[in-house]
Amino acid sequence: MTEEMDWLAEGRALGGTLNVYHALVVVGADPIATALVALGIGQVQSGHRRVAVGDLIGEAPPLQSLIREDDAHGLVDSFMYGISLNRVAYPVADEGELFVMPSGTSPIDYEELFLNPRWRRLAAGFREVGALLVLAAPAHAPHLRLLVDSTDGAVLVGDEVPGSLPVAQSLAWIRERKTAPMTVANDLPPAFSPPMGVLPIPELARSTPWPAWAAGILLTVGLIGAGVWFWQRPFASDRPARRGIDAASTAATSVTGGALVTDSAMRARDAQRDAASRDSAAQVANLAVASDSFPVLVPLNSADSANASTFTVLLENTNGLAGAILQLQSKFSDVPAASYGLSLRNRLFELVSGAYPSRAGADSLLVDLRARRILPPGGGLVTERPYAFLAQANVAPAEVPTRLRRAVAQRGQPVYALRQLDGTVTLYFGAYENPEQAALAVPAVRKSGIAPLLVYRLGRVF
Repeated sequence: MTEEMDWLAEGRALGGTLNVYHALVVVGADPIATALVALGIGQVQSGHRRVAVGDLIGEAPPLQSLIREDDAHGLVDSFMYGISLNRVAYPVADEGELFVMPSGTSPIDYEELFLNPRWRRLAAGFREVGALLVLAAPAHAPHLRLLVDSTDGAVLVGDEVPGSLPVAQSLAWIRERKTAPMTVANDLPPAFSPPMGVLPIPELARSTPWPAWAAGILLTVGLIGAGVWFWQRPFASDRPARRGIDAASTAATSVTGGALVTDSAMRARDAQRDAASRDSAAQVANLAVASDSFPVLVPLNSADSANASTFTVLLENTNGLAGAILQLQSKFSDVPAASYGLSLRNRLFELVSGAYPSRAGADSLLVDLRARRILPPGGGLVTERPYAFLAQANVAPAEVPTRLRRAVAQRGQPVYALRQLDGTVTLYFGAYENPEQAALAVPAVRKSGIAPLLVYRLGRVF
């Protein structure tokens, strides 16, 4: 399909009609065609404003080829690990104000990525500064509707139409002429997908009562009608602007209590006040050289470095936050001082256990975990993790089980307890090799409602 049609040229032709939009999703089943259309839109629009084209397909060749760095950080690293969006926007040579944001160094987890509320803030930021965000995404991705809801709409590419997207959200449809009939992409498992072809009526009549096959015929006619509508009207960008009630009007205020979400100045001010404004689209679109969205901190108790409970056991690595939490709550629920951190080397979550001032303590724990078959023979590794975030100090021992249960079981936080010399208990968040690794956890610490105070962890296992 990509050889018979110049998808890049089609994207350029469409790009000239999208001046009023500031965030859109280009959706298709063919990753090459989808990425080329997104790139074509960006090339045209970058002639008069700043444009960022994001790869949510996963190393789509037309976009990945524009990145000059190996293992470049991208959108997954920004949304999941807190890396500044400025760091993942790469300028395209000789293309005006065009920038490409690759998918990143880790596989895309659509279940987490598309549910992230930051997409709305990102789209609002691009609108603030008059820039354009173009996201290339696969038609079969789960939660695609939620991603499109955060933007101005979708551009469909090819013959496979996402079943979850309503016609009202489709800004345009680019497909080959004299091509195959339209099909519908569905993000549900195949067992739950309704048949889209027209079954022979006699066979259908023998297996189902007449209301069921009549409904099937009506559904098929409706889909054919939608296809004809798109075929005759492939570009909806020249339609009149949508009109709605003024959010500041008396009627809107009386109905919503002033909570109607619009693109008004109030929303812009809210976005500016957002604590995550470092990652806002305003910074990305302006591409100012700025610091990361998280700082590299200096431990508050540097004088205690020699007394730190440095040694711990690295249990295993896992891919994804949900997997790390699940392992701590199931497989490693009985290990002492269990926590996790994010590796600087491979962006995997590292599950750890124990906190000891000497290697001998960690060695003993490792032997015990292997003997109890919590770890396989030869599994685990003693490592040094002297740093952690201070979650709470001076906790009474009787309160520790309840606080840990709330933090770990209910919230999935990597919080654990160490007993101090005075008998009180200190709660710590995470365990890290160095301040740079700890910096990756700053967004998660803030999200948990904990001030990111980096310290040398002290005490013995509670």
